[in-house]
Formats: sequence, C-alpha cells, structure tokens
Amino acid sequence: MDQPKVLPNYGAISHSVPATPLPVYYLTPLPPPPRKRYGFFKAFVAALVLIWFTHHLFNKVGTRWVYPLSDSDPTQHRHHSHRHSPYESGWDIGVSGLDHDAEGCAVWDHYDPDHPLQVTKDAQSSGNATRRHGDDDKFTFSIPISSERYHFVSWGPIDKSSIQLLPVKSDKKQIVVEIEILKDPRGVARVCALPSNKDDNGDDTYGVGIYSPRLPHPHPSTDWPAFKITVYVPAGGGKSLGALETRLGQFEHVFPDLSNTRFTKLKVAAANVPMAFDSVVADSVRVDNANGPISGNLVSASSLVISNANAVVRASLTLTQAGEIHLNNANGDIDVVVHLKSDNQDSRPDFKIDANNANAPIDLVVADQPVDSGLFIKSNNAMGAIRAHLHPAFEGEFKLSNILRSSRVEFNNHDDPSGRDRERYLDFYKRGSFTTGNIRWGDRDAEHAPGSVTLSTVGAPLELYL
Repeated sequence: MDQPKVLPNYGAISHSVPATPLPVYYLTPLPPPPRKRYGFFKAFVAALVLIWFTHHLFNKVGTRWVYPLSDSDPTQHRHHSHRHSPYESGWDIGVSGLDHDAEGCAVWDHYDPDHPLQVTKDAQSSGNATRRHGDDDKFTFSIPISSERYHFVSWGPIDKSSIQLLPVKSDKKQIVVEIEILKDPRGVARVCALPSNKDDNGDDTYGVGIYSPRLPHPHPSTDWPAFKITVYVPAGGGKSLGALETRLGQFEHVFPDLSNTRFTKLKVAAANVPMAFDSVVADSVRVDNANGPISGNLVSASSLVISNANAVVRASLTLTQAGEIHLNNANGDIDVVVHLKSDNQDSRPDFKIDANNANAPIDLVVADQPVDSGLFIKSNNAMGAIRAHLHPAFEGEFKLSNILRSSRVEFNNHDDPSGRDRERYLDFYKRGSFTTGNIRWGDRDAEHAPGSVTLSTVGAPLELYL
C-alpha cells in the first residue's frame, strides 16, 4: 500500500520512540467445530444481512447525486414530454430553483449558495442581456479576499471540464478567476459572476456560475460546452482565507500544494472526474465525488468528510485537534493514513473515525495519535475486507464481527509511547463470529484513556493490528 507523504508542518504529540524488536504474536484462536444443523440457518441470516446492508448503502449513494427537478422548475414543465440523456441528471449536483427563462446572467439572480436545493417561487428576471461568445473565449473575474466564500457552481449538461488552483505571490487583496471556454458548439453556455444582480449596496462578487440550459431535444455530449477554470490564489505567509466551495459536475479538481494557505472551509463536489489534492489545509473539509478517484493530502482542524462511489479514495488525512473523520464509499477502495494531532496539553482530545464501504476493501492506518487521547473507530463493510492498523498509544476496547469468516488480531509489543516504561496488557476473547477484547498500558486499576474499535464485515477478511 502506497502511503501519501506526511505533512511536516503539523508536529504535535506523536509516537517518536523506536519500537522494541520483540516477537509478534498472532492471536487467532481456532474456531469451534461447525454445527451442521445450524449451517443453513447461519447462511440464511448472513444473506439477509448482506441484502439489507447493500440495499441501504446503494440507496444512499444514489440519492446523493440524483436530484429530481421540483414541480416549480420551469424546465421540467417546458420539457417534460422529451427524453433527455440518462446521464444528465447525475451531473447537476443538486442545483435547482434557477429561473430558467431568464436571459443572460439573470438565471443566477435568485441562487442561494447556502441553500442550493431550495426553490425560489417568486424569482423574477433582472433582464440582463445574454452575452454571446465563441470557442476559445476567456472571461476574468476577481473575488475579494475579504469575501466569506469563493463559490463555483455549474448547472446543466456540461462535458468534461476542469478547475485548477494555482498559488501566486501577489500583494493584491483578491482572488483572480480565469475561465476559458474550450468548446460551445451551440453557443448556449453562460459564464456569470455571482451575485449577477447587484443591488443598490453594490454586493461584492463571491463566485462564478456556469449555466448550460437543457435543450428541447436530446443532444450528444459532443454538443455540450466545456470549460477550464483557473483560480489564482495569493499564497505564502500563512494566509487565512474564506470558504472555498465548488458544486461543479464533470469538472476535474486539481489542487497543488497550498499548505501555506488556510481556508475556513473546503467544501467541493464533482462527479465522473478525478479530484486530486496535493496539500490543502482548512478548518473543516468535505469532499464528494462519484465514479472518480479522490486522492491527496487533506488537513483539517476538526472535521473531515469524504464520500465517493465506484472509485478509490486514497489519501493522507490529518486532524490538528480533537474532531471527526467520516469516510463513505461503495465499489471502490478506501485506503487512508490518518494522523491525529493535538497542541493542547491541558485537556485530553477525543477523535472519532467512521469508515463504511461495500464490495471493496477498507485499509485504515492510524500513524499518529497523542498519548492519553481517546480514539473511537467504527467501520462497516459487506463483501469487502477491513484492515485496521492502530497506533501504540491506543487504549480501549475492540469488537470484531465477521459472518462466514474468522477474524484476525495481531498484537505487537512496543515501547511505552509516553516514556513512562509501562507494561502493555491485552485481554482477548472469541465467541462464534465475535472477537472482543481490550488493550491498555499499565495496571488494570490505573486510569486509562477511553477508546473503542468496532469492525464488522460479511464474507471477507477482517484484521486488526495493535
């Protein structure tokens, strides 16, 4: 398993004492002889559990990406008798409530980035004229750094496109956005500053909207417009910027090393394209994709959420203080290395990790964990393996459930990560398809950091490395 690089600029409490080369103990008690009269019953129960789990998971994945148009959407009334490409609805990323009869950039006049799914029934056109353009045209926008958000959104059938961030040295207090129209055979696409209708107070631009209307008759993807978005971000000096948000369909996301810039939020969504993050730092992070890989190095203060389907998630994830990590996938590997940090010496941080998948493995490595911190991991899979490697600082209970296969627990002796020369103790039990136990440093009656690990799968390897 290839491990992404580790960011060097977030050092805190981590295990730095070299491990003592002691023997490795494979603790996998032999299962009891099978009882033939219960064999069919166990297989029947396992099948029911698998059907329920996969049905629930795939329904969740489906509703994440397909958003039906509401009854108040003029497009639905205008084109309800025509058959559109079956792929179009999955690329809209849930943007509705637009005034599809408006001209020019007025289509975005009533778009609310905080509530993009909410329909505005009283929308009226601002009457802006449609901007005509041809292939290879470029538009340039500037967003003030003081803006709370830098928002990029698209709606409608758009062919494979891209958004790329580039760090630049600049004294100007603005983010410059350059949009190149790679193709637009029918001349229907609109590139607009958000908000498009400035009021008397002169609202500042906070983002860019790209709109491609659905035409009355089906047309192939070769007729869809395509774009290249380049965002020039002032970098260096530990700049703190607002929220970077994208709701872009088939726009490949390319983020270089931005580790010297901190966003208050990173919230990005796409579909059918890769999303790569060389190094991005934000107070909270959310990445959504489908049918496209997610990879890179993501650093968050307290919240990190990654959702995908039908493609791999391979990343290095860092929490710089107590917080949560949520990972969801289906039919695609989850392969992550987690670094848990804390600079607060006065309190015990608690960390939570949830990882769920189906039909593909989960590989989770906790490479760093503060001493005396609480770690709570819950991972579920179906027809896919789970392999969890914990840091020596972990203390707490573990519970493994594996229907139709045996679980494996591997215990390695390590030096005390706190430097207090404590002994490490393991209690271990196995009964049926369940394996339980707990691990701790020092005497049983001494105070220990809370923690728990719950792993569950069906019909696939289940391995815990302590």
